Amino acid sequence: MQSRVRELEEELKIAKDALHKLQEEREHSSVSDDIEAELKDTKAKLRIMTTKFANVRKERDTLKKENRVLQNEILELQSNMRQMVPGLQNTSNSFPMINELGHHTEQFYKCDSQDLFLELLSPELSMEGVIYFFRTVFPRVNEMIRTYFAPAEQQLMTVSCLETLEGPIMNVLRKSYQATWKRLFTKCKESYSLSRSVDEIQRVLRLGNCSMATNQQILSYLLRLGELIFCYYISDPPLRCCYDMIGDQVEFNSLLHDSLDGFIRPGDQCYIILPPVQKVGGELLSKACVLHIDYELTS
Repeated sequence: MQSRVRELEEELKIAKDALHKLQEEREHSSVSDDIEAELKDTKAKLRIMTTKFANVRKERDTLKKENRVLQNEILELQSNMRQMVPGLQNTSNSFPMINELGHHTEQFYKCDSQDLFLELLSPELSMEGVIYFFRTVFPRVNEMIRTYFAPAEQQLMTVSCLETLEGPIMNVLRKSYQATWKRLFTKCKESYSLSRSVDEIQRVLRLGNCSMATNQQILSYLLRLGELIFCYYISDPPLRCCYDMIGDQVEFNSLLHDSLDGFIRPGDQCYIILPPVQKVGGELLSKACVLHIDYELTS
């Protein structure tokens, strides 16, 4: 009997162990199913999120393109508005401001004009000859520039039945010219041959025995002068080069005059050789360059 009980106990123990193993396997299988189900759910959510992200990115790129277009339109509108406002001076990035034009004029007088005077004019000419040279080249270059713009401006006055274009129309025109001023000046100097002016000057002065090198030096000077006067013309407001004052006899005033060469004391009599440049209203932008009335030329 006791042996039978031991056998039954052993069978029960084996049955319990088997049941325990079955329970463990069942629990493990249940956990795996839960993890797999959760993983599938996570993957589905991730696909949805990826799709939404892709859609948002497309919308962002579309908005960026639209934003760039709108920004360009705003910049263009701002530029057009500036052109219509006379108080805003020289708004184009490629065109010098008025104070920069004053600096360029001073450099042109101190470097290009003084070099030409010392190297070419003063060794060969009298005071009258020097005055004749500058009194001739400044109006010729100014005439070249006005001749270039005259047909378009005359046609506008005819079409619009106006006696003058000064005002908003010229404000817009000048600022429009400033955007492409270098190309405009290239066309201007091509349409009007400055070499003819050189020939006319040389028929009178015969500088450097009218050699090709001398003629080229004079032509280069006229082109540099032309670029400055071209900028004066399309500046907004325009600048006035007072070339009609060349040759005038004045008392030296350091506020109004610079010496082209030599020392001049205040109150000394002198001749205006290079003209002053003025803003609208008469405000001085660049001083005149003068020579003492008794300046000794080497001619």
